[in-house]
Amino acid sequence: MSNEERFKYLLGLYQANNISIEEHDELFEMIDSSDYDAVLTNAIYFDLSNGTDEDSADLPPHIAHDIIRNIYEAEKNVKKILPTKRIIPSIYRWVAAASIFALIVLASLFYQSSSTTSKKQFAAIIPKYTITVANTKNEQQLVVLSDGSKVILAPNSSIHYSRLFAGETRDVYLEGEAFFQVTKNPVKPFMVYYNNIVTKVLGTSFKINTNKTTGNVEVSVRTGKVQVFENEKLLSLSDKIKKATTIITPNQKAVYNAGSHLFENSIVDKPEKLLPNDTAVVNTKEVLAFDQEKLSMVFQKIQTYYGIDIVVESSNLYNCSFSGDISNLDLFSVLKSICIATNSSFEVNGTKILIKGNGCDN
Repeated sequence: MSNEERFKYLLGLYQANNISIEEHDELFEMIDSSDYDAVLTNAIYFDLSNGTDEDSADLPPHIAHDIIRNIYEAEKNVKKILPTKRIIPSIYRWVAAASIFALIVLASLFYQSSSTTSKKQFAAIIPKYTITVANTKNEQQLVVLSDGSKVILAPNSSIHYSRLFAGETRDVYLEGEAFFQVTKNPVKPFMVYYNNIVTKVLGTSFKINTNKTTGNVEVSVRTGKVQVFENEKLLSLSDKIKKATTIITPNQKAVYNAGSHLFENSIVDKPEKLLPNDTAVVNTKEVLAFDQEKLSMVFQKIQTYYGIDIVVESSNLYNCSFSGDISNLDLFSVLKSICIATNSSFEVNGTKILIKGNGCDN
């Protein structure tokens, strides 16, 4: 019997409540080694999905990982509370083990109920008599609204909207994922309602989706500027007082955590060169071609090119020079090339890029 098969066997005994103290200790030693996280995660997935409908069984990976982490924490906490006598290790493992399924059940119930409640609450705020477009295909679907705005709807996504946008705002309700290219109209803002957040724009292009790894909602801007804030219709009275809000610009994204009611702004995963209406740059091919150019000028041009602020750890970095045509590289490849040539490094710090290094002498 392999180690993995032994782990599955012991886990089965525990689930059947037919495990000895020695086997129980062995199981927790294997769990504590972290070598069987994948097996344990799969077991959690299976147990949570057993006897539930298809929708509620879709547990994101980050939830399962949290469960595993809580299992470890439960064991550590019991160690701290109970006396350290020779017989106690077996007892605290039993107590900690009992916490496993409590954690699993609580996590599954919380996720399933909160997910179902959230969907019901969101559905309740969608006005009646709206047009609904659902993308049931395996490819993106283009939807053109009455004001000329375009919506690229991802598979298994849907939008709800009024045909003529007769009110003071242009309201769209999104379920799933979509990219919006909004027609400008300063006197009638375009509002996208998505779960717990609202995105307000006058004319821009942006994307809204849920990160499948973290479960957090993300709004990323391609052009223009958008304001993102919590949806008051889905907030409690106390949360309305401290309603979270933020503003993001091209190549920035706002990540919303419903648990903490906070937005965290950062740079998008794949920054793109700004479009003509966002920058004065015309000849983009020439902009990032350098010949012994000081880094102060190089970074200034990159900032104009991408709309992202670059700061340096040491002003001596501005004394360094760089040569090369990097116009066809993506932003992070551009930065890597510069850092290799100047013996420096970079990191993303919120919506800025920090260049780290000692720099060069005059």
